[in-house]
Amino acid sequence: MRRMTVIALVLLAAGCGQAERPYTPQPGPSGTSAATATATATAPATTTARPSADAPGVETVEVGGGKLRVDIDWPARRDPLMRVITDWYLASRKVMVSGSDRYLKDLDLELQAVRQAYDGVRRYTEEDRRVQGVARLYGLRVTKVLDKGAQIDTCVDESKARVISASSGEAVSPQPSIMRAPYLQRALAHRGDDGVWRIREFLYDKEGCAR
Repeated sequence: MRRMTVIALVLLAAGCGQAERPYTPQPGPSGTSAATATATATAPATTTARPSADAPGVETVEVGGGKLRVDIDWPARRDPLMRVITDWYLASRKVMVSGSDRYLKDLDLELQAVRQAYDGVRRYTEEDRRVQGVARLYGLRVTKVLDKGAQIDTCVDESKARVISASSGEAVSPQPSIMRAPYLQRALAHRGDDGVWRIREFLYDKEGCAR
């Protein structure tokens, strides 16, 4: 954990420099953070409940016609930057439910994160695998903010989700070990000269998140 934190701080400092050439960036309206509205635009996801912006609560998003349900546990003090990581998570799970990586193309990612994103879902786009069940995001927090760098963390609990064979519908064996217990997902973001926050790198840690 300490090693990952040190790496994160170094990369945040680097985020104050010049941004890499982004992959098909989709800037939101003026004054918004990165990746706005990508969680619902042209994608099989339905928000069934959304807490108000100034109150804690659980937002439930159904992906792929309800094949995967994602419960987002929002804190009382909600920073717009939190949407950077929640929008990424929803887009990546749309890929895992559908088998199509087109949902990643609307995200605001820099080149390194683009490579990580596509590598992370390759098994679901190239192999006979899909995901279904229930996932939960909680412990959302903006851990660090510099002039042009930010670190956004969330805990992910996928213990009620399963990876299945797309052809048979049966659970694959063995299941991915990372789904057995909650894990920490971290996004290192960089703010470009256009004011849009783009994810520069993803980091994960099996520790740091209790149920």
